[in-house]
Amino acid sequence: MGFIHGLTGAAAVLMLLPAAVASSPVWQALYLGGFVVGSTVAMAGLTAALSAGTSAMPKPEALLRHVPAVASFGSVMLGGWWMVA
Repeated sequence: MGFIHGLTGAAAVLMLLPAAVASSPVWQALYLGGFVVGSTVAMAGLTAALSAGTSAMPKPEALLRHVPAVASFGSVMLGGWWMVA
């Protein structure tokens, strides 16, 4: 799913354009490998930073109970709107 999601954004252009003009298959593979590793490290770093920042916050039980339902409802509504728009 992440691969498909990534292909829909600007990352696909940034990934494929330099690889397409690389002089050899070795450079293409090195570029794509670096892109994959860099993207993974960046996502892991952002997740770690967000986790560290929010782990010290108080966790009200009511919020923990209702956030998944509200997020799910919002996701379904947005998906429905995209389908009819």
